[in-house]
Amino acid sequence: MAKLAAYRAKRDFTKTSEPAGKTSRRRGASFVIQKHDASRLHYDFRLELDGVLKSWAVAKGPSLVKGEKRLAVHVEDHPLDYGDFEGTIPEGQYGGGTVLLWDRGTWEPEGDAREGYEKGRLTFHLDGEKLHGTWHLVRMGKRPRERQESWLLIKADDAYARIKDDPDILDEAPLSVKTGRSLEEIAPGRMAKSSAKRKAPTKKTASAKPEKPSKRGSSKSKTSDDRSADVAGVTLTHPDRVLWEDQGLTKQELAEFYVGIQDWLLPHLIDRPLTLIRCPGGAEKKCFVQRHSWAGMSSFIHPEMVPDGKSKLEVLTVRDIQGVVALVQSGVLEMHVWGATLADLERPDRLIFDFDPGEGVEWPRVIEGALALRERLKGLQLEGFVKTTGGKGLHVVVPIKPKAPWKDANAFTREIAEAMAADEPDRYTTTSVKQERAGRIFIDYLRNNREASAIAPYSSRSRPGAPVATPVAWEELSSDLKPNGFTVENLSKRLTTLKRDPWAGMNKVDQVLPERRTAKRTSRKR
Repeated sequence: MAKLAAYRAKRDFTKTSEPAGKTSRRRGASFVIQKHDASRLHYDFRLELDGVLKSWAVAKGPSLVKGEKRLAVHVEDHPLDYGDFEGTIPEGQYGGGTVLLWDRGTWEPEGDAREGYEKGRLTFHLDGEKLHGTWHLVRMGKRPRERQESWLLIKADDAYARIKDDPDILDEAPLSVKTGRSLEEIAPGRMAKSSAKRKAPTKKTASAKPEKPSKRGSSKSKTSDDRSADVAGVTLTHPDRVLWEDQGLTKQELAEFYVGIQDWLLPHLIDRPLTLIRCPGGAEKKCFVQRHSWAGMSSFIHPEMVPDGKSKLEVLTVRDIQGVVALVQSGVLEMHVWGATLADLERPDRLIFDFDPGEGVEWPRVIEGALALRERLKGLQLEGFVKTTGGKGLHVVVPIKPKAPWKDANAFTREIAEAMAADEPDRYTTTSVKQERAGRIFIDYLRNNREASAIAPYSSRSRPGAPVATPVAWEELSSDLKPNGFTVENLSKRLTTLKRDPWAGMNKVDQVLPERRTAKRTSRKR
């Protein structure tokens, strides 16, 4: 009880809905981060230790930039029940304001946690819904008249770290991991306004929907009075939530779109690790990357523990259309897949060349680049397939038997890309620096690494117009074909009129990665 004396002394539990709680005897390893809009917006960082949540107020929130120091003021211990708290603390009460559950998961200390805490230097690993990897908490020397200890929260240099030019995780993923709401939606008097926005009328009517091409057809959907719907045996909450405001497309319409094209979609998706783009508020709102499981995740979405060097890595996958609909329910607008299957993650079965045009590059030149690569591949007895990305470029996909390791796949694709850049430096480049890409096409071969991913065929994109990444025949490449021309609204009609799947022969191709030449190649970026 003594551990929570300071916590309780500051609160009147007849006025605040915060839990009174008690010290727990169980030994757990949870962590939680709460976004707290009090007198100043800050983030409360909490680690479970000795039956309570050790707590720090991080003024600017956590940063994924390696080595960047964020001030973390040590505050009173909180009860474990507080880890699930989301709501509003009344004005006049301690910490009055809105609290959003921003992240949660488990933590693992390096060494003895209690000893590190007492000495003022904790190094630990986080496995949350938003934050992962290694972090440091370091206590600073106490200053005169300083009542609370000042610590620093620092991201370690690991695979999850970012550089300063990368997006800020706080902007990328602002919503609650518990309810998917924003601070404004949690605050009193704001929910009704927010819900009204989501009920915006759609531009489509039932009679205007195109015929579904799937052999199985779309499942029946029944919308209930409490605004839920059943699609393919999966319950959708808020089915009328608008995901693309410019199109008026709703969550239910996206789910039914996928059900209708499942025979085209699933062969490229099933049993491959996924990298997901979640946009709970729709394409125009903040989106974030999701690679690991989250609280409340549907059982139709499957977490798998796979080998990762000497340890294990969690990946997500789906096995059927119910899994895809469950992703839609969780606000997933983009599904990206690895170039290998769960059966053999160490050896790719698909190589990706991404033709990404820089500023000033017209679409016909992108087509020329993809066709030029096709000819180079033919010279190596390799067959490639092409798809629009739903963005600005094209992907050329090369299926191979999973025999060569990732390092060889990356080296091969790099050599091809650099050869094209060397032959026509005014047209192509292999550098990702945007300033050096103006007027040229960036041939991105970097997707050919173990944990890299590319947009899945037939996945929607979180971009204006609700575009869909779409396989096409080489003969279809022309100035009339646009990289973002196929959409959630019109793709079904295309598929019903196709006489042959443009990628029908992909699984029948029997080809392997060519043996690498021993001649030295330049590693200089072009």
